[in-house]
Amino acid sequence: MQIDLRKAGLILIVIYVLALMLAFRPPQVKKPVVPVNTYSLESDYEYIAEQLGFLSDGKISEGELEIIEKVYPVYKYHTSLFEDVEITDTEKFAELCWQVTQTLNSVPLALRDDMLRFLFSDSPYTLEEFSKKVQIFNAQVREFVNVYSTLPPHIRTGIENSHYIYQVRSLTEYIQLIKELSMSLSGLPPKIVNAIDNMQGLFGGFEPYEISEFISGINAVRHEMLSNTTYREWFIRNAHKFEISKVYNTWTEFQKEHINDRTPPRMRGRVESLPSGAVEVSLTIEDNANPPRQVRIFVNGKEKSSTKINTESLSYTHVIQFPLKWGNYTITIEAYDAKGNKNSISLVLAHYPLVFPIYFNGKGRYWFQNAQLYTESQIEYMWRKAAEFKPLQVYEAVYPDLGFTRYHKIKLDGAMKFFYDDAKRKLLNYYKKPVPFYSITPLHIAYFVNIYVHSYDVPIVGTLESGICGYDGETEVVFLNNLFMDFNIDAWAIQIPASLSGGKLDHSEVIVIWRVPLLIGSSYRAFYVLGLDPYPKIPEHIYPFEPDWPKKYSRETIELMALGLIPYRPDKFALREFYERFGIKVTPAYPLKDISKEFITGYEFFASYISFQISDAYMKKLLTMITHGDLSILNELNKLEAARSLWYRLDGHNLYSGPGYSPDYVYIDSDGNFYYVHRNRSKAFSTS
Repeated sequence: MQIDLRKAGLILIVIYVLALMLAFRPPQVKKPVVPVNTYSLESDYEYIAEQLGFLSDGKISEGELEIIEKVYPVYKYHTSLFEDVEITDTEKFAELCWQVTQTLNSVPLALRDDMLRFLFSDSPYTLEEFSKKVQIFNAQVREFVNVYSTLPPHIRTGIENSHYIYQVRSLTEYIQLIKELSMSLSGLPPKIVNAIDNMQGLFGGFEPYEISEFISGINAVRHEMLSNTTYREWFIRNAHKFEISKVYNTWTEFQKEHINDRTPPRMRGRVESLPSGAVEVSLTIEDNANPPRQVRIFVNGKEKSSTKINTESLSYTHVIQFPLKWGNYTITIEAYDAKGNKNSISLVLAHYPLVFPIYFNGKGRYWFQNAQLYTESQIEYMWRKAAEFKPLQVYEAVYPDLGFTRYHKIKLDGAMKFFYDDAKRKLLNYYKKPVPFYSITPLHIAYFVNIYVHSYDVPIVGTLESGICGYDGETEVVFLNNLFMDFNIDAWAIQIPASLSGGKLDHSEVIVIWRVPLLIGSSYRAFYVLGLDPYPKIPEHIYPFEPDWPKKYSRETIELMALGLIPYRPDKFALREFYERFGIKVTPAYPLKDISKEFITGYEFFASYISFQISDAYMKKLLTMITHGDLSILNELNKLEAARSLWYRLDGHNLYSGPGYSPDYVYIDSDGNFYYVHRNRSKAFSTS
């Protein structure tokens, strides 16, 4: 009984839900059923068979089907076929329809119904009349196709898109019109025909009355097109702005522009420094409506060349060479048209030999050969300032924890002086007994500086220790070199690149060049005699003093060593905050980044020596100087920076901005001779 009540309750709930659905159902709109007429091939065949009397016996034979198939293509284009032809012989009628079909197959699809309209323009026909009409029609269509196929493609498209061909009274008249169109184009230069084919008003349909207007207009200006070079070239440039049926308007518009011309000619071309010592100027002058008449070339404001131009063309190409002594020149080019309108452009050309030696003693024959070295006083000044001021300090970020190591930056500014003075004071009392200043050696200084930099901590910010080799090494090198100068010690510190993975640059080390060269940990506490350090003992660890050091890292090796000549990498921030602040000349690092705005997760190399090709022998020479404690390596580093500065001054600045391209480079041979290779020998120009 209880189960029956449950079933009854469930049924009532279902009925209630259904009632709600019916109550809230949106009203249904009855859509009227529109009958759709469908026409099939079968129904067409049945209609044709009925018109030809093939259904009297209720079936169609194979012969009758063949007749129907011949008639059908014509019926498809002309459904009043059976009203327009009196059929007395079905086989002959079918054969005539088949001939028409074969003829129509050579006609563009869009014109077939127009051709049939011409065929039946005088209907109705008897079968004999239709036969004669078909013979004439076949010949006329072949003639039409032969002429039509010679027309340019866009004009053909315009004819196919025509909506009013039926306005022509007969196919004979239309063929004559197309013949005249073809004849009006014959004999014209291909560029003019192409310009006509690109005039406006074709794709919407080239109507018969427009064809007549075009023929009349083109015949009126034909002589000018063939005899007037200026108009012909103007037409080729400007025809696309005009309606094709208004082709005559191009002549009247040209005359107005030709007479009232106030537009200066446009120029484009190139000025090139030739290795022979000559300068070549090649340019093309183009005017809007008048021929060019004169070209003048000035060098540093003085006229070098003036050429009168005798042409009726709107464009003129000019090439001239003239000798010039090596140097930098401002080349100015002026162009005039027949109306006296002038245009000019100026550019600076670096006119140097293809390859020339770089001099560091000021004895180069030309100014561009002389690279400027830092003097001893300039080097000492920049390193003393580096001990007083540090532009940026990197330190490991503690908060928030993002799951990977990253670094913040602070401006250390004058706080660097406090740390240096503190280190200098503590050095004398660091060892078990005070060390007299005259007894201080590079060993004392190097060991102490390594401990000091990696021990001096400030809460949150490890001020002197960042944990990144390059930045910690930078601090150590500044401390070391200033202490060496303070205690008048013949030693100097630089950085070198290294690889802990054995495959890529991922580390750097501090090297002290002394009679006993030392390797000091850059981002860790370590102190070794160079060569007795861990690098030769650990296969994965490699540095430049090993024979398997990759040659591809020559530039990076030089770059990092050069930071033993200048204290801070000259990125945008250091340029502004240190070098410019203290009036120190320096060549910017490449690429020119602002480290204060970079997201730092590790040490970043700058390809500052990207423009150098360094021989292996020279690279080995520098490394040998380090291992032998030869401080004259500083002279080589000075040359490297001076050569980089010369490259930057002559052409390298283009790599940093503007074109972003500089093909010039510095080559250093095995004997340590520096050569400049000047490949950026031309300047392109355009006034348009």
